[in-house]
Amino acid sequence: MKISVVGLGVEGQKATISLLKRDYDVYSSDINKDIDLSLLQSSGFDENINLDLEVGSHNLDKIFKSDAVSVSPSLFNKKICKDIIERDIFISDIFTKHKSVKTIAVTGTNGKTTTTHMIYEILKNNGYKVAIGGNGGGGFSGYNELLLDANENDYDYMVIEVCDMTLAFCSYVFDIDIVVVTNIGYDHMDVHGSIEQYTQEVAEFIKDKPAILNCNDENLVKIKDESSNPLLFNIYDGDLNLFGKFNLKNADAAYMTCQYLGINTDEIKKSLAEFEAVKGRTKKIIYNTNEVITGKTDNVDALKAVLDEERFDILIIGTPRKYETCRYNILDYIKSYKPDTLIIFPGLEDTTYDYIEYLNNIGYNKDMMVLKNIDDIIRYINSKQNSKIFIGGNGQEKITKITSMLEDEL
Repeated sequence: MKISVVGLGVEGQKATISLLKRDYDVYSSDINKDIDLSLLQSSGFDENINLDLEVGSHNLDKIFKSDAVSVSPSLFNKKICKDIIERDIFISDIFTKHKSVKTIAVTGTNGKTTTTHMIYEILKNNGYKVAIGGNGGGGFSGYNELLLDANENDYDYMVIEVCDMTLAFCSYVFDIDIVVVTNIGYDHMDVHGSIEQYTQEVAEFIKDKPAILNCNDENLVKIKDESSNPLLFNIYDGDLNLFGKFNLKNADAAYMTCQYLGINTDEIKKSLAEFEAVKGRTKKIIYNTNEVITGKTDNVDALKAVLDEERFDILIIGTPRKYETCRYNILDYIKSYKPDTLIIFPGLEDTTYDYIEYLNNIGYNKDMMVLKNIDDIIRYINSKQNSKIFIGGNGQEKITKITSMLEDEL
């Protein structure tokens, strides 16, 4: 079977990897000749008899003669995708078994991954066979891996983490039965254009579906009636061994979702009490005499949710990619927060100079420094006593590595 992949961002590269490991003949292309293919290259798959890789252009003849085509979510509204759908070769129209699985989609600006895993654990602990996956940028193996897995195996439920930039794409690819929306925040505004537009996109996503919505989010409250059965979650009042009030909200979203699905209340509470922090998400470590909180907080709402919990002396913040200037408003909040010390490290890319320049331009006058290496960050933390330290910002992979190194030294 010949399958094409159009677009080689994170999702496209993960789709290519998923198809190659199943021994499909794959043609993958991207119109950007400077596309970063490090994810694909590090997977161990080279250009071989199964992979025909092209950058700088798309060969439409190869694409349209494919048995199925996977399209990057960012290209879903482009002409090339519409042409593929019209030819009845879009991948979710060829592989369709996944659409018969009861599907829960979890979206929002923050809290998606934790909430998705909570729902998964509750359902799994109650004897159901559950598929989990989705958003490649959030740490899963991508939408195509989930689609292929659900077409190869028999599942009772499928729980999908849906990136806020892929709502229309996921509405087409999956037959969603229930939507959970954690919140609507100021991230990816370069894509959405405005919070109002983002809210409208969410309204379309929940339209005529049961929806579990955050009662504390004014934008979600405004659009709740678009849902066929809106249920509002608040703050979970049961036992939960996770840091932060925001995780009590995630837990209540999972609780209400599983209650709606008919899971026994005591069983839900038992699963949540035993739930452990997802790798890379917010976690507390008592390291020597220091209290260290770590976790990806790649937008201002996520960062504020953590920093509002308690006062930190030291912030260690990872930087975004160069083009993600919409995330620089993290620094505006840090200016008002006024930590004793701010440390910047290369998160997703080394844009530390850009961060320093931005901080200088907004008149930031507290102590700050740049540490380029993870080992230097560990040494710095070792030099401190009785400090409250937060490690976050952008760069989930590096934040996770720092967390693991700290835990290994305990």
